[in-house]
Amino acid sequence: MGWKTQTILVRPAALDGGPDRLLADLGYDKRHRIDDASFESAGLGSIWIGSIDVCIIIYTPFAFNFFDDDEADVREFTDFKNALFRQFPEADIAALTLHSVINHWGFAIFRRGTLIRRQHGHDGNVVCDEGPRLPVEESYISRFQRIETGGQIKYQDINHPEYGDMTDSDFGEPLVFEICRSFTGFPLDSREVNEASGTNFWLNNSELRSLAPPNALASPARPWWRFWG
Repeated sequence: MGWKTQTILVRPAALDGGPDRLLADLGYDKRHRIDDASFESAGLGSIWIGSIDVCIIIYTPFAFNFFDDDEADVREFTDFKNALFRQFPEADIAALTLHSVINHWGFAIFRRGTLIRRQHGHDGNVVCDEGPRLPVEESYISRFQRIETGGQIKYQDINHPEYGDMTDSDFGEPLVFEICRSFTGFPLDSREVNEASGTNFWLNNSELRSLAPPNALASPARPWWRFWG
């Protein structure tokens, strides 16, 4: 079983004026509203914005730019990122990504605009590990027995020894779910998150013309999904 998502969380924050007002405040004057939809129906356009409790949820491919150094300076992304940080200068902001086809995971946490934690990897390897572990990470990893042999650190689940030895890369995917829980109160695949209300948009008219598939209204993407492999 695997997962895929590209999600940004902002907490504490509120959608005063709704998703459309937030995009206006971020500088997207040529945005195109598609429809109101729950999180499980996000992805019809280039961005979905909604909220749950005091956390704003944004579903966008920009989430992956936080982990791709080759894409980090792309103007469209830097404009979005800088505008988001200006809009919420006191908030914690998390970028969460999963793509289990290539065993990718990523989480980046910013506090008041400063990166405090980032980890991502793929294919069983940790590619980047910046900043000290978050309390939510420590809490999750403390469930496992830590074993250090030959300068290497591995973990075992004492309740499931059949799982064998685990490394930091094996925690990447579950930690994405735990960080989502720490921001929203619920894991990424929960009913509460899936039913969070929001709106799908194209960020500008050129996206609408060049990216919208002919059958877009019939087959929206999903903000996360499970698949068997």
